[in-house]
Amino acid sequence: MYYYVDMELLPTSSLLDATPHQPPTTLPLKAEYATLLPKGGLLAGAVTSVCGAGSYTAMIEMLSVTSQAGYNIALAGLHDLGVVALARAGWDLSRVLLVDHESEMNQVIALLVAAFDVVVLDVAVLDRSWHRLVARARERRSALVMLDRMVTIEHDQLRRSLPGVTLVVEELGWGVPTPECPLGSPILRIAAEEHGLTVGMATTVAQ
Repeated sequence: MYYYVDMELLPTSSLLDATPHQPPTTLPLKAEYATLLPKGGLLAGAVTSVCGAGSYTAMIEMLSVTSQAGYNIALAGLHDLGVVALARAGWDLSRVLLVDHESEMNQVIALLVAAFDVVVLDVAVLDRSWHRLVARARERRSALVMLDRMVTIEHDQLRRSLPGVTLVVEELGWGVPTPECPLGSPILRIAAEEHGLTVGMATTVAQ
């Protein structure tokens, strides 16, 4: 596991000269989520929004297969995300970068987009130049996953204006306790939306 501590930010011209990586068009996801998305996976160069109280849990579950398949994933601005949760979900921690930077986060994310197959970020760290970040992800063919737990009015407007699919996650309760999960596992209902219309729905128990 690699942790972001400090990074010298490069000038914009250097960022644009970064060597692009070329992942396949569609990246694998856990089956319950893949069936809700176009082409059955996470689209490279596109934005997938995950919102609602269960968005962190859904993201960890959704990308577990992506990580296990060997793709590099960076997570930015997720202050309370712990590596234990990633490990329990089966993530390959050798291919994960956690970034927590208080200033110039959008420049940091621009660096990540140039180097990682998937970049996960909290919409709270975005500024008004977010559309440039989306364009850069499209150019570099990096899949952006934007999380919005609070679903505030401002973020809701941002979510509706973003291209791609939105997964709206609702926690329905907790499953039956097991020796592996003494408190039970959260039960999630996930609705997939495109252009404000629901195009799919699934219920899953997080592991």
